[in-house]
Amino acid sequence: MKRLVSAIAAIALGVALAPQALAATTVQGGPLTGLSFDAPTNIHLAFANYPTAHGLYVLEAVKPAAGARPTTTNAATQLWLSTDTSQGAKSIAGDVVLVVDNGHSWGADCAHQECGIFIRLDHTATTDTSEDQFIPLTFAASTVAAAPAPSTSAAPAAPALPVDTLAVTANGKALTENVPGAIAYRTPLTFAVTTGSGATATLKSYTPDLCPVTGNVVDALKGSGACDIAVTTPGDAMHAAKTAHFPLMLSPAVQSITTTSVSVKVGKSVALTATTAFGEKITYVASSKNCSVKGVTVKGVKAGSCSLAATAAGTANYSALDAKVVVTVKK
Repeated sequence: MKRLVSAIAAIALGVALAPQALAATTVQGGPLTGLSFDAPTNIHLAFANYPTAHGLYVLEAVKPAAGARPTTTNAATQLWLSTDTSQGAKSIAGDVVLVVDNGHSWGADCAHQECGIFIRLDHTATTDTSEDQFIPLTFAASTVAAAPAPSTSAAPAAPALPVDTLAVTANGKALTENVPGAIAYRTPLTFAVTTGSGATATLKSYTPDLCPVTGNVVDALKGSGACDIAVTTPGDAMHAAKTAHFPLMLSPAVQSITTTSVSVKVGKSVALTATTAFGEKITYVASSKNCSVKGVTVKGVKAGSCSLAATAAGTANYSALDAKVVVTVKK
């Protein structure tokens, strides 16, 4: 239990862990906890600050001793990631999917050993350990019943409860467990959850530095990366509890302008919107002589239609503004 609590505490700080070295590469995503012990799980990862001169190996492994590399690994699902895909590596950009399991097929037992994701530089830098890092995984107890031991008791064992079901939507769009959804910077998603038992489900973010949760609303604090949102139903007397993970891939928001048309009389002026919703200053340029614009004020010059080009700077979290405002000049 102590090991599990430590792993969850580390994940709650964000998946950017490098206990064996101060690796530059940061990793976000999930799910990382409560993984199925009975079936493989797709882990969705997003990488940042990764090296460009070398690739990375990403694989499931048993945690090695401090300063060492793992000797028990899942070579079958190992990923080779790089910015250069010409030699067979997969792209390190975007959504990266690593398949993990309980370890039985590769000589491990993730129920009793600490398994996780190990990251290191690839074969072009075999002795360089600067990017070595281990990200812990935790597995839920198996739901496959073991063969009962002989018993002299006449009392039959209580049957296992069926696991509760979850139907989840975000802003009205259905989400699928372990399949990446999308969320844009500062564009909240409102989750609606229906459980088979009728019990009230709760949300938890395992990447709160990127996607905090308030009640049933998830927000995005950046325009790139991956978040792991867990939805849990406690079940009831007839249904067992269930936790499902819903990864969300972050993207920049689209910067827009709220006012796209104005009306002004000849010789009169009207103030335009000065900043975008993200606080960027808007610049206006008139495309005809029916109106003139100075700063954020447009003046009617001649009856007719006038178009203003509205632009504003963008960032990594939101796009640059490139919009048009139609000005109707009246007599």
